[in-house]
Amino acid sequence: MPPPERTRRAELGAAGEEVAAAWLAAHGYAVLAKNLRTKAAEIDILASSKRILVAVEVKTRTWHAAPERLVDTDRIDRLHRALAGLKSALAPRATLLRVDVIAVRWSPGESKPEIRHFPGQFVRRST
Repeated sequence: MPPPERTRRAELGAAGEEVAAAWLAAHGYAVLAKNLRTKAAEIDILASSKRILVAVEVKTRTWHAAPERLVDTDRIDRLHRALAGLKSALAPRATLLRVDVIAVRWSPGESKPEIRHFPGQFVRRST
């Protein structure tokens, strides 16, 4: 998939989320939903791996060397609240709720983006 050159920010973000979902699936995660809206937050990608329910925040940029640094603690807290609300309905047997960050960086002229996954940086035990 070529990078979305000269495109709107939303299109770049959507392209990054598609790349991130494919990357997760290729690395053994089950992608449960994309762009899932809850009362607490919108989850870019909801995934699971074994008994872990994972909310993935995807940051896609062409200009920033470290898109993962754009995720703040307030966003992480909202994602944890969203996961806690979804747990009983979607993954009652999950023992961990985890927020991961995937940074997708498209360099100008490149056909493939650089993908960096930061798993388990923000883990909470399920109650």
